[in-house]
Amino acid sequence: MKAALYEAVRTIRLVERPVPKAGPGEAVVRIKLCGICGTDVHIYFNGLLPPGIVLGHENVGTIVEVGEGVEGFAVGDRVAAGPPGSCSRCYHCLHGRPSLCVDGFEQTNGLRRDGGMAEYMLVKDARQMLYHLPDNLSFEDAVLFDSVATAYRGLTQSAFKMGDNVVLSGAGPIGLSVLQFLRLGGARHITVIEIVEEKRRLARRFGADLVLDPVAEGAVLKDRVMGLYDGVGADLVVECAGVPQSFELCLTLVRAGGQMLHLGAGGGTVKLVPWLLTLGELDIKSTLAFGAEEARKCLDLIAAGRFVTEGMLSDVIPLADLVERGLDRLAADKALVKIAVAP
Repeated sequence: MKAALYEAVRTIRLVERPVPKAGPGEAVVRIKLCGICGTDVHIYFNGLLPPGIVLGHENVGTIVEVGEGVEGFAVGDRVAAGPPGSCSRCYHCLHGRPSLCVDGFEQTNGLRRDGGMAEYMLVKDARQMLYHLPDNLSFEDAVLFDSVATAYRGLTQSAFKMGDNVVLSGAGPIGLSVLQFLRLGGARHITVIEIVEEKRRLARRFGADLVLDPVAEGAVLKDRVMGLYDGVGADLVVECAGVPQSFELCLTLVRAGGQMLHLGAGGGTVKLVPWLLTLGELDIKSTLAFGAEEARKCLDLIAAGRFVTEGMLSDVIPLADLVERGLDRLAADKALVKIAVAP
């Protein structure tokens, strides 16, 4: 089979690999689509992982083999392949936080195990890592499940409640998903801050009450947002851009006693004055990953038409074009929301 092997910073090579075989409890999935995550872009350009791995953790496809002991899944099933579930042994899993499992990172396809930027992918724990796709859900819509479920988990863990005023910074795939969940959850007013015109357009279409360009607003941005919310700020501010400037801005837009939800996966250094947190008794909440039940709920929402996907999948490209039309293009063209690879 063909696979895109990450060998070093800015070096990915198309190689031939044997098709994996399923052992006990495992399954082999023929990849239909693999979404390129912002994390994949960071890994490619900045070397966040050791070399020698096939990237890709946003995977949908069809099961071609199941190992001994696998129940509930069969050859031919259409599935999404998500992060690992609970090991049922570590402190975090025993206390109901499987996304923080001490072995989770090591077990995740595309981070420590070979991922879906290949024709086939081995799933080590079929019971917990595979989710059936509803019959009426296309692969093109289903491949967005990772972004949608990340947004869902973030908001369900946050202090958000019906009637809140919310500011959202960054209208990429996770930000646009957060926006839709805020609407479904009954937010009173939503302001979206986004530098890219195409993403601002999508934010308006997906239900934002106000969309602002921080570059055009300049120094008056903070005053304008504060003025919308009685001069005290938003109840919740959600950071999805993943850049230091966005993180620092978000902290200035939260009302005293409010919360900032951090979902952007940036690696830059942030300037932070602890006294400002103390002065406003601000809460910062972060979310790492979603669980199996959250992924299933989101797939059902998309299939039911309650969640809009049109415009979120910007392009589908062949595996051979992963670097030029995928990773390089996402870094250069910020108007792109999500690109998926079709091995």
